[in-house]
Amino acid sequence: MNINDIQKWEREFSAKKGIAQDEEKATKIAVLKLVEEVGEACKAILEKKWEEIPAEVTDVIVFACKVANIAEDFHGTEKLEQVMKKKLEYCETRTYNPEINKMDKPENREFN
Repeated sequence: MNINDIQKWEREFSAKKGIAQDEEKATKIAVLKLVEEVGEACKAILEKKWEEIPAEVTDVIVFACKVANIAEDFHGTEKLEQVMKKKLEYCETRTYNPEINKMDKPENREFN
């Protein structure tokens, strides 16, 4: 399964279930659910319930894809898969400084 498959599934699931197809409602649902799912993943980590992490991370990925779908569908943004490829290539150019426990920020107009 790849990111396009997840985005396609999310679009089909939302349409099939009648989940907020207009931008404003879809955005509210997507952002609130994304934050909720991140919170559930954090809670599982804090409680050391590692067996719950894969399911919680899956929920985070699905709702992050829903947000990307909204950007693509309503605002014509670049496809998530294309941005991910470029972002990962950018990350490969970064170096880690162990003295300050941070990655450097090379000049890149696309990623801040």
